[in-house]
Amino acid sequence: MLNASAGTIAAMPDAGGRLAATLTAAGYDLLAPAQPDLPVDAQIDAALALNPEVVFVAGGDGTLRGAARRIAASGAVLGVLPGGTMNRLAARLGLPPDPEAAARSLAGATVARLPMAAVNGEPFLYQAVAGRASRLVRFREMQRGAGVLGWVPLLRAALRLALRPPGRSLRLLCDSRPHRADVAVVTVPLPDAAPLLQIEAVRRRGMVGTLHQAWCWIRGRLAAAPAVVACERPRLAVQGRARHLRVTLDGELHLVAAPLRIRLLPDGLPVLRPTRE
Repeated sequence: MLNASAGTIAAMPDAGGRLAATLTAAGYDLLAPAQPDLPVDAQIDAALALNPEVVFVAGGDGTLRGAARRIAASGAVLGVLPGGTMNRLAARLGLPPDPEAAARSLAGATVARLPMAAVNGEPFLYQAVAGRASRLVRFREMQRGAGVLGWVPLLRAALRLALRPPGRSLRLLCDSRPHRADVAVVTVPLPDAAPLLQIEAVRRRGMVGTLHQAWCWIRGRLAAAPAVVACERPRLAVQGRARHLRVTLDGELHLVAAPLRIRLLPDGLPVLRPTRE
């Protein structure tokens, strides 16, 4: 299945045909081509009706998250073809960012169990972020396809967040004691790691400190930033002052009833992973 509106995929002429040819050359016997003119859910219906061993999904992290639950329930294996903006899940699996290169790298791939997690029953594959920082996702969506000018709302929103006084609106149990935080970041472990959620409770400290935290977050080193408490747990509850909390799940914004009950699903999803040399 293929999300034709995903960033990288949208820029590829005949993306479905090219990816199908690459997968065939990599040794896969494709039962059916992608049908990018259909909605994503309809494509999943058509794919699962064939009882396949593998379902290849070309799209961003949000597309993969949406397909994951149904693919896991079917017993099929997920084949990830990165086609979005960030492609965090593909990077964690060792796949190159280009979808055709990723398809080539899956020749002779092995099947690994990819842990999943869920927030109040809603699954995610990579990361959940609760708190004010999650609002930046809405502006990131505005940036897509808008060129250089599309960054203006995102940068303006980031600056407003940095200048806003800390709120400490979240309460969560981490490191065996409760913590107040502005932002809670919960990351799913890699297939080879210990089956524990990686939790980071972030307390903002002025504009400079917040920008430093954001830079560490982008580099995947948030735990090393100042005013961040990190721990590992199999489950977590996050309380908020409001009845509903803004939460991003794999980069997509959701409004979820509080409290947030987050738990790890360690045997969540079989996925193709490139063979390590």
